[in-house]
Amino acid sequence: MGGVQIADLLLPGIAVEVDQLVLTDAEVRVAVLSGAVPAACSGCGRRSSTVRCCYQRTLADRPAAGRRERIELRARRLVCGNELCTRRTSAEQVPALTRRYARRTVALTAQLTDVALFLGGRPGARLFQRMTIDTCKDTLLRLIRTPPLPSSGPVPHLGVDEFAVQRGRTYAMILMATHRPVDVLVDRAAATFASWLRDHPEVRIICRDRAGSFRDGAQAGAPQARQVADAWHLLNNLAQAVERVIGRHRADLRHPPHLP
Repeated sequence: MGGVQIADLLLPGIAVEVDQLVLTDAEVRVAVLSGAVPAACSGCGRRSSTVRCCYQRTLADRPAAGRRERIELRARRLVCGNELCTRRTSAEQVPALTRRYARRTVALTAQLTDVALFLGGRPGARLFQRMTIDTCKDTLLRLIRTPPLPSSGPVPHLGVDEFAVQRGRTYAMILMATHRPVDVLVDRAAATFASWLRDHPEVRIICRDRAGSFRDGAQAGAPQARQVADAWHLLNNLAQAVERVIGRHRADLRHPPHLP
């Protein structure tokens, strides 16, 4: 194939050796061997190439040619040469292919996570069923919760609102920057909001509704910040005021005025 190895097609950029390839009507099964390069100990990070034993590992991978792909990896268990390390042996992890205790390849996990973030649980599971990838909505929801939350960074402009965790009983508070959430607080109490603001002295503008807990929390936690009303509540209050005025003068509006 013009010098292209089968490993480059099935496992591009991964340092393993393909030992056997089995094709069936529904599955591609690839038996691979890990390279002889030293690997890092999972306890102390020291690299070692001393092999204690080998073991078989089975990983699901992305489909190939419309068939499910399964990788059978012969991995090594290496002896750590660091006498101070608490782990005498550690299982080898192949970069860009395996993670500890994982039954999927790194590439398949990344694909599942991307689709889960775009579609969610049930729609993502239906899509993967058509792509011959075995998964379920619960797995996709777990993957959504797995990535670490990005750092919010400084928040000079802060929006605050409440939402119902259990309508009529339990409420929480969401804090927003420009087009992105910053944090979620466990309740809507003024003290909770003030405590968060004290840890973020960079806040200069707080956009809120007219709830007293938001006002008191902002005054106590960020006295340097300017409090403003959000656009929706301004328009809503204006509409209510106009409706009240029209209601009081309704009798004067029954007949159109006579124009000269």
